[in-house]
Amino acid sequence: MPPIRLDTPSVGPRVRASLGDLLVIAGWIGMLTAAGVVVRGPLPPGGDPPLLATDLAVFACTVLPVGSYLAVGEAGARQAGWGKRRAGLRVVRADGGRPSAARVVARTAVKLLPWQLAHIAVARLILGVDDPAVTWTTYALSLAIPLLSVTMAVRDLQRRALHDRVAGTRVVAV
Repeated sequence: MPPIRLDTPSVGPRVRASLGDLLVIAGWIGMLTAAGVVVRGPLPPGGDPPLLATDLAVFACTVLPVGSYLAVGEAGARQAGWGKRRAGLRVVRADGGRPSAARVVARTAVKLLPWQLAHIAVARLILGVDDPAVTWTTYALSLAIPLLSVTMAVRDLQRRALHDRVAGTRVVAV
C-alpha cells in the first residue's frame, strides 16, 4: 500500500471521486426504481401508508445502503470508496491517522443528512400531510446544508467540508 502523503488534493480529484460514487449510487437508485415499478404493479390500490413507515422505508432503501457503501469503503483498509480510490484519495483523521469506524459513520451521516431531509420534504409535499412551512423549511435545509458544506471546503486550506469538520477527518491524496 503506498504511503499517505497528506497532500490536500485539488478540486479536480474530489469532483472525480464524487462523480464516481454518484455513478455507483445512481446504479443503486436505478435498480430500486425498476424494482419499485415491478412490485407496485400487482399491489392493490389503497390508502397511503403511515408517514413514519414511509420515511423509514425510504431511509432503509436509499440512505442506509448508500451510507453503508460509503462508510464501509472509508472505514476499510483502503480508507476510500470506489470513487475516491479511482481518484487517488483516501479519508484520514485531521492529524493524518486512520479514522475510527465511528468517525467515518459520523462523517457519512452528516454528508447524507441533506439527502434524507430532501426525501422527507418531498414525501410530505407529495402526500400533502404536513404543515407547508415545515415541509418547505425541511426542503430549504436540504439545499442550504450542502451549500454551506461546499463553501466551507472552498474556504478551508485543507478543503474540509462540513462532514469532515464534524467527524475530525479530511481527504488526502495517496
